[in-house]
Amino acid sequence: MSKDYLKIVTPAGIAIYPHLTQPDFKFNPLGQYKVDLSLTEDEAAPLIAKFDEVMEEAKRKVPPGKPLKIAEPPYHNELDDEGQETGRVIFRFTMKAKFNTKDGRTIEMSPKLFDAQGTLMTDVDSIWGGSKLRISSALVPYHVPARGAGVSMRLQAVQIIELKTGGGGADASNYGFEATEGFTAPQEETAQVQGFEIDDEDF
Repeated sequence: MSKDYLKIVTPAGIAIYPHLTQPDFKFNPLGQYKVDLSLTEDEAAPLIAKFDEVMEEAKRKVPPGKPLKIAEPPYHNELDDEGQETGRVIFRFTMKAKFNTKDGRTIEMSPKLFDAQGTLMTDVDSIWGGSKLRISSALVPYHVPARGAGVSMRLQAVQIIELKTGGGGADASNYGFEATEGFTAPQEETAQVQGFEIDDEDF
């Protein structure tokens, strides 16, 4: 049964370590779709205000007489290599790839993907970090004794404004190289290199 959660749609932000076409199984054996989205502080402010609104609902879930414990929010200020704030805020959106119902069924889910024109996409192989995305999410209040009261940003759909994929990883210009005199790989070898898939988890 679906509940009437407050929904938000973000401005276009920069994706960080997205898992939007294939779930991540590192911390959840059933898999999880997720993406971190980087926004400016001005862009983030209205989202944080809505988060705070739903947070009040989460606090009301704490049983009477129990101490109020606040869970870590799903956003934080971005820091540079020196630990200084960059003026951007990073939000984390997640969706379970599967969940088990009380009657023993297993339900599979995945986020809906749309292009910039709002057309549903079914053939996206990969979405890499650096892509410009908008996220549709539900703000879900919860209370878990071990974590406290909090709000999760439940991923629902993604609009791809600018897509970066693994194919770009084989382009020398992406690494700052320019054509120059010297060794030239045979055409067959070049094709093999361009066919390689690079896992963004390796970097």
